[in-house]
Amino acid sequence: MSGSLFTLAMARQVLKMLDGNLIPYSKFDGLIANTLMGEGIITIVSRGSMRSFRMIDPEGCRIYLAQNYTSGMELEDWIEMKSWPDEVSRSAQVAKAGDSKLRYTRTFKGFLLNCYTPIDAILHGEPFVLSPLPGTSIFMQDYEDFHIPEDVVVVGIENGENFQHIRAQEYLFKGMKVLFVSRYPQSKDLCDWLKMVPNRYIHFGDIDLAGISIFLNEFYVKLGNRAEFFIPADVEKRLKTGNRQLYDNQYLRYRAMLVSDERLKPLVAMIHKYGKAYEQEGYIQE
Repeated sequence: MSGSLFTLAMARQVLKMLDGNLIPYSKFDGLIANTLMGEGIITIVSRGSMRSFRMIDPEGCRIYLAQNYTSGMELEDWIEMKSWPDEVSRSAQVAKAGDSKLRYTRTFKGFLLNCYTPIDAILHGEPFVLSPLPGTSIFMQDYEDFHIPEDVVVVGIENGENFQHIRAQEYLFKGMKVLFVSRYPQSKDLCDWLKMVPNRYIHFGDIDLAGISIFLNEFYVKLGNRAEFFIPADVEKRLKTGNRQLYDNQYLRYRAMLVSDERLKPLVAMIHKYGKAYEQEGYIQE
């Protein structure tokens, strides 16, 4: 597929989606959007009359872009190269592309942290208290030396809006001492840290086939039963009034998905029963 269709502006919008943001339909509509939807990489979400695109397969997106649009380069490197002034020589661009195929160093290593009750933690052997002010979060870069008490439950939030409004979802985790985490940029750093610590992990994402696939293939496969997919008590009620288009967009890709976690088989059956999905933003209480 022609890389010329994939513009710098489009690449920046995709990068925003990889960071967990929704992109208005009007800013990304077109052949590229349709192609990524057809591959099960992004989907359309609706809120009233507003439609937006959302990333549902970050890893698949990076692989697809590298194979079809960025000549094997990481998206961030491709954006950087395309942003160079016109006077930058062709040879310099070729060198950049060649180097990127050999290795890629991410600008950000780590993940985001947030909590609504203070949590005692240790970083580089020194104690400190996690207590971000409302409207802020903490980016943990040196996660290899970051530790929290074993009784703290780690809740991974997939969507950016939910992570920004954790206090509006406190009712879902009553009785738990919770540390909320979010992959930013979408990477394996969070799972690498989870493998180093003994804490219980709850994955909070969309109640749909793609969200379950992310949990199974990125977390459950590495953490086993210490990881669980968050299933709210009212999940059936929510699915009955859920998003049919989102389910239809994912069906062909995930209809034969192997559900290796036995705890999730009833939920998957329920999703197929109603032929709908439910977006986790619906759990944000106004």
